[in-house]
Amino acid sequence: MKTVNLQVRINEDLKQEVSSILKAQGLSYTSMLDALFRQIIKERRIPFAIALPTAPIDERPTPSTINNGTYEQPQTTLKASDTTSTYGASPSNEIDIAFDTIDKTGVLNIRINPKVKTLTTAILKEMGLTISLLITLISKQIQFLKAIPNSVNKPIACDSMNADFLTDEEINQLLELSYIDMEQGNLISAEDLFEQLKKEGLLL
Repeated sequence: MKTVNLQVRINEDLKQEVSSILKAQGLSYTSMLDALFRQIIKERRIPFAIALPTAPIDERPTPSTINNGTYEQPQTTLKASDTTSTYGASPSNEIDIAFDTIDKTGVLNIRINPKVKTLTTAILKEMGLTISLLITLISKQIQFLKAIPNSVNKPIACDSMNADFLTDEEINQLLELSYIDMEQGNLISAEDLFEQLKKEGLLL
């Protein structure tokens, strides 16, 4: 199957954490996003709620615990001398500059069907979104839930079926089960399989 490369920038720590969560479920970013994109194409909507985790009542900000009744984003204060040359300037001339905490970003590369990429991009554009933003949103939800949201269809063929994730014993067990199915006639024709995948929106 022809695929194209999809490259997006994402917080490196977030990418690593989500990758670990997905791997524990036998998935990868590629398989999860492929299933998500196809679901968006089929349903023409974002199939998960965008929400923060529910915090205990005693941990929620209240007017008495935040500055002037408004929440302020944490900031990191840096001195100008930390980022610029101070040649010819005396220490007393240093200026404190406040910067929002800058996240370190990394690159996420996945291979995707070109038609799936094009259709998903077009649908998201109509919603005022981009693929990059969508990937960040779903990644944050997975980080919060420690799993894929229930409303997102999990890929039928998990990456855990890949030999890279299996021991020799597990591979042999899967082969034995396959042989038993074949002997019992539990088979499906390629034509029927493709038709089923099309109905489920997993094949375009």
